[in-house]
Amino acid sequence: MKQSTFLLLLLPIIVLACAALYWGGGYTSYNLVYIFCFVFLFFFAVFSSSTAWQKIIQVAIYALIMVAQILINTYFIRPFEESRLIYDLCRLLGVLIVFIPFLVQRRFFFHSIDNLAAPVVGEQSVLPYSLLFYDRDAVVSNIERVKKAGQVLSKVRLDEIIQNLPRHSSFSYVNNGSLTDEYFQKAYGALDNGYIYLVVAKTKTVPSEVIGLFTNKQYNHVSISFDPELHTVISYTGGEKVLPPGLNPELLERLTRNNDSAVMVYQLSANSGQKRIVLDKIQEINMQGSAYNLLGLALKFSYRPNIMFCSQFVYTMLEIAGLNYFERNAAHVKPTDFVELDYHRKLEFVYEITLRETNSGSGEKAYGQKNS
Repeated sequence: MKQSTFLLLLLPIIVLACAALYWGGGYTSYNLVYIFCFVFLFFFAVFSSSTAWQKIIQVAIYALIMVAQILINTYFIRPFEESRLIYDLCRLLGVLIVFIPFLVQRRFFFHSIDNLAAPVVGEQSVLPYSLLFYDRDAVVSNIERVKKAGQVLSKVRLDEIIQNLPRHSSFSYVNNGSLTDEYFQKAYGALDNGYIYLVVAKTKTVPSEVIGLFTNKQYNHVSISFDPELHTVISYTGGEKVLPPGLNPELLERLTRNNDSAVMVYQLSANSGQKRIVLDKIQEINMQGSAYNLLGLALKFSYRPNIMFCSQFVYTMLEIAGLNYFERNAAHVKPTDFVELDYHRKLEFVYEITLRETNSGSGEKAYGQKNS
């Protein structure tokens, strides 16, 4: 079955199911939708051209997701029926998790044997081995990704994610004025140094690990700065329960506070006019308001202009000043794209900062820095 056919079948089903759930669905309705989604994906997997092992793995994963959905519905949604506000938020959560098995299908099982070229005369003796190794590598890769997803979505982290959800909004601005006059004074004072700075980070935080499930990368955060000392680092963040999610200032110490965290700092040539365009736009967003594009991580869509995630924000800022050195829809840009898609070597590596445990066994932490 072609992926385009799958999506055409999927879209109206999901839209109707989500609408029915949110506006009139009860406990039983949610469970029925989860079961229906499992049955749909079960038949899709069984009748696909994947290998037997791939089909078994897919069905097993979809079954585990269905069980998890029913448990979330039972223990996180149903108990709050008496509290209207919390119940509405929980119902929204129940709608959102409908998408999980389909996201898993798109992310982990998108490539199938249908995409492989048919054998031609003279290649029959070689292609079976190629298929064998393809199947083996694909299965091993999918198993590793599922293991990683299980580790990231452990009970403690899942509880933290659920508790943090009410702070976010993907439809209205919740952050306003998080950047102070002092920040803009520092930033405007650095307009003439000839560079804008990209900070690509491996923060090892819970949000970063969850984003890693979608990007399959270790470095899952990117920021921009106007000065080389990184006193003006900003990006779209969750605010760490101090500031509302959206456009926020960042401290280098916060980006590298967890063990095995690291930041890679790059500089990109930019004249004062280009930096001013970016900074003026940031000042405008700061006044209008912003929000973190949580849904956009999966759906690749922004409901309003100032609702973005980190890499979407950085690319947008570069684009409006004519500093973008690769072409891509901003909603599809990953943090590592800024380095991996730099085919014309526009970036200059400046330095790296890492945080590691010391060898003394005392549990103390030490910074390591590597200059270009």
